[in-house]
Amino acid sequence: MPQKFVCFTISLMLGIQLCAQSKFSFSTDKKEAKIQFDLKSNLIIVPVLINGVELNFLVDTGVSFTLIFDNHKAKQLGLSTDQPYMLRGLGNQPALEAFKVTLANMRIGDLTFVNQDALVLPENEFELSRRMGTQIDGIIGYDLFSDYPVLIDYQRKFMQINPSSLSRRWRSAKVLHFPMRFHRKKPHIELSIPQSTKNPVQGELMLDSGLSDAIWLFPNMNNIVQSTPVFEDFLGTGINGDVFGQRGKLPQFHLGSQVLKDVKVAYPKVDSIQAIPLADNRIGSIGAELLSRFKVFVDYPNAKISLMPTRQTHKPFYYNLSGLEIEYDGMRMIKQKVSTVQRGEESKNRGIEILLHNRFELILYPSMTISYVRPNSPAYIAGLREGDVLLQINGKKAYNMPLERVLGVLQKEPGERIKLIVERKEVKMKFNFTLQSFFDTITPSP
Repeated sequence: MPQKFVCFTISLMLGIQLCAQSKFSFSTDKKEAKIQFDLKSNLIIVPVLINGVELNFLVDTGVSFTLIFDNHKAKQLGLSTDQPYMLRGLGNQPALEAFKVTLANMRIGDLTFVNQDALVLPENEFELSRRMGTQIDGIIGYDLFSDYPVLIDYQRKFMQINPSSLSRRWRSAKVLHFPMRFHRKKPHIELSIPQSTKNPVQGELMLDSGLSDAIWLFPNMNNIVQSTPVFEDFLGTGINGDVFGQRGKLPQFHLGSQVLKDVKVAYPKVDSIQAIPLADNRIGSIGAELLSRFKVFVDYPNAKISLMPTRQTHKPFYYNLSGLEIEYDGMRMIKQKVSTVQRGEESKNRGIEILLHNRFELILYPSMTISYVRPNSPAYIAGLREGDVLLQINGKKAYNMPLERVLGVLQKEPGERIKLIVERKEVKMKFNFTLQSFFDTITPSP
């Protein structure tokens, strides 16, 4: 079955300045390091050790400064906060207040950061963990890439910091090479975007490993024209609130000599991006759903990036056909039957009598809640609504399934039948619907 993706925006764009960061050192005699990572919804998650506390950080090239969420783990670090900063990013809500801290010792694999500056921001304003289905305690971007080139292998899930050598395949003519330009410590490349009604638009796209979508284009920049048909949708959550806009597909996307077809594209509304400082010629972003289809060699010191095609490069791009966004929402008490085995007295024929007594125990499981239902989607038409608590999906208990598996069921091919049991205001309700490609039902704009 083709791979499917969840799309929500977690790229942070900060218009602030901190003092220069300390460079990391290698914990071994070698001047290179290999870091294994986990991959969730195309996004890279690495284990981080700060003051002896184990944390999970998202790797995001769209973030200029290291961030820590003020959760229960952060409180174990004993951090002393310094001056406050007001952060603005994606979304149309007011700016957030964050506080500067200095991390005496931070380790990522064989890398050691000493006296690393970071910002602590309130987690309850940006609840990334429940949307991703795994604990996220912070984000690191520029500080990880600034001093050495980095090889990212999405298929084998590792990063090589300052690799001593690259295979011969990187010298192949099929490998794509682009110069990078930096704006506020964020990498950009220049591309040409085909337009259906006019000449191609030339502009810069930010390379954003923390954006789980494929392509974002800003319709108000350089006269970008939407590729119809499009549909209204929730695009994700930024640092300053939810982001809405329209989604569609680009018939063609030219990435050097590689031409990708029917690429997913999102067009965020103007009020979601108007507060962030954009590069003058920027027209959008390239996200992880596209980057993860390549092996990526990003070289900040020499301002260039290379992309090696893989077997994933030309696989089809799929949308969430159900129209549902699911997230973790606290814990739920489940009553579960437990059988007790009791040995009885020996009978005359020396057999042993086994007595089974049923008893029940209460167990806490993560609760999954529908956080958004796309209007006119199959789920919406069936009657599902925001706030419904998911109990079963296709006959299987939701609390026994990880969030990624649940999302995978909801994003299968058109024609798949979905059966859900949810709880709404303490009442259990059943819903059935069939996944349908919304492009079959959308009429292109005139």
